[in-house]
Amino acid sequence: MAIGRPLSFGPGALAALVLAAAPLAALADGVNFTVPLHYLVESPRAQVPLSIYRVWARSVGGVRHSIVVSSSAASGDLPSLMDATVASLKARNAIDVARSDAAPLCGMPSVRIAYAFPNQLSYVFRYTIVGGRLLIASYAHPVGTEPDPTALAALDTLCSGIHQPATPPGWTLETPFPPNANAWHSASESRALLMQVASAAKSGEDLGAQPFTGKGSVVSDRTEACGAVWVRRTTSNLDDGRTLESAVGTVNGYDYVVAYTRPSSQAADAAALATLTSFCAGTLPPS
Repeated sequence: MAIGRPLSFGPGALAALVLAAAPLAALADGVNFTVPLHYLVESPRAQVPLSIYRVWARSVGGVRHSIVVSSSAASGDLPSLMDATVASLKARNAIDVARSDAAPLCGMPSVRIAYAFPNQLSYVFRYTIVGGRLLIASYAHPVGTEPDPTALAALDTLCSGIHQPATPPGWTLETPFPPNANAWHSASESRALLMQVASAAKSGEDLGAQPFTGKGSVVSDRTEACGAVWVRRTTSNLDDGRTLESAVGTVNGYDYVVAYTRPSSQAADAAALATLTSFCAGTLPPS
């Protein structure tokens, strides 16, 4: 698959290195990235073994602009991966290939690569390796059109933005969907739904310390450790015969509300339950 297409990954050697990597542990699933307004979640056009593969797009003056973020286990160091990427691009006759060091992401070195294919698309990619994971954020627009400055700026939020969870096994991403919210439906149970909404937190307020205000008959309402923060975990029975599992908390300046509903007669899906707190799972335990 070619990295020169906004909905696929890896030029040549890079794709082989990435896709041959072993699956990541659940703790590493997902990636932080803040998507600009007006970009909507799209369905990925390929099934690839990445811990996260997410596409957003918008139309500007009738022209499609797209952002892709991916994460997988890193096989090799960043310089060697970038050498392979540039070599593959040149072999495929990409034009205006430019590679440069960029500002650190998550305190780690990062690289910016820009290129285009004649009469097709122009691309800007950011790469970094953090905790053994290769993180990639890219932006594409048609050659000859003006780039979207908000999309270019968003590439800098890789690692430090809003948590975008990986899609749990057995679930399908809902599309189109607002840029910094995520929803999935279960392939095996039509009444099961998993959703995360993130928004900027108010200064000095911790959503995890707020009382539960949801609907239904509360079965369990507790505050528990989740990474470096405390979150409120609630289980309640709804009037329509479903059970609601929720987790809310504030991490890195964002409020997260994550909810999982299922028929009360159905056992909880372990992957869905893990996704409830994936927004804080990669941080250190509270002291």
